[in-house]
Amino acid sequence: MKEYANLYIHVPFCRRKCGYCAFYSLPCADDGLYQLWLEKLLLDLRKNAPGLQKIRTLYFGGGTPSSLPVPVLKKLFRTIQETCRFDPGAEITMEANPETVTTELCDTAAGFINRVSMGVQSFQPELRRAVMRHTGGTEHVCHALEAWRSAGVENLGFDLLYALPGETLVMFRNDLEEALSCGVKHLSCYSITPEEGTPFAATGYEPDEGLSADMWNLAGEFLARHDMPRYEISNYASKPFRAAHNWNVWHGESYLGLGPSAASFDGVRRWTERDDLQQWAAGVSPVYDEIPRAERLREILLMGLRTADGWGRGEFRSVTGVDPDFPVLAALEREKLLLRGDDGVILPTEQGLLFWNDLALRILE
Repeated sequence: MKEYANLYIHVPFCRRKCGYCAFYSLPCADDGLYQLWLEKLLLDLRKNAPGLQKIRTLYFGGGTPSSLPVPVLKKLFRTIQETCRFDPGAEITMEANPETVTTELCDTAAGFINRVSMGVQSFQPELRRAVMRHTGGTEHVCHALEAWRSAGVENLGFDLLYALPGETLVMFRNDLEEALSCGVKHLSCYSITPEEGTPFAATGYEPDEGLSADMWNLAGEFLARHDMPRYEISNYASKPFRAAHNWNVWHGESYLGLGPSAASFDGVRRWTERDDLQQWAAGVSPVYDEIPRAERLREILLMGLRTADGWGRGEFRSVTGVDPDFPVLAALEREKLLLRGDDGVILPTEQGLLFWNDLALRILE
């Protein structure tokens, strides 16, 4: 039985689906759907129990995990504790939307989780409306922060979007300043992407690439001055508060994904559960991503190059069993997209991070 260092659980429920969101989620749920999801999830947990004994991180994503009813959360947490074994100091994260956060939720979750990532997107109502973000005003954010901190959870982070319709550099800077004033430990800042099939994409809006790059640079420079340096393309935190779950995934560790649309990686194979609650609950087989080993190695390499630290000495070999000896790396170094040290360190330059999609295409070609 393969052992998994990291566990992801997909919660496919939201009070209302936002117009830009392409993740699998259902805009509402009743008790029957909650129970259908929970029963299948607990069945999969128990089935995979032998491989869930050395977990370093657990991440509840969605959807909106904080929208789950408290009785469902209690049963889920109890079963995980009975089924899994965690390393000391394991990171356990829950995504949350501020408007779904209640005192009862926080008091229940705080006995199990130790990190929260909240989807704020913007503090400015006109920008939220522009991307069909229906809820989550500043009053909700303040209430949620107070509720989490009162329950004893201090490791709090926000997600922000930028390059929104009508947004200026000044407006984005205001969002960054507002986030910092909340005292959060982590920020994720993503350029808005009109995902195919979403209501927002149907508006025809296309972000200005130059303005988006300016906002990316602004985030890096501004947050670095406030002890939150960029450590990945879109993520900012001091070293103790980096998101360990994502960091481990970017650096090739195994992970098990449970729930509809959840992805897994056992070190060799990758697979994705069906993005349909009924099919997933009925046990329809996941979709397997079967590719040659050489291609998988390139994929693992480029994911680590999402991070500012890249790959440390011997790190790639410890994960894959081989050295990252790809001819394309010399060309990328000449083009100042990568830096390589004599000790085997490989890391992206600032340009390499900004143009990571181009870097990825070159490595995978």
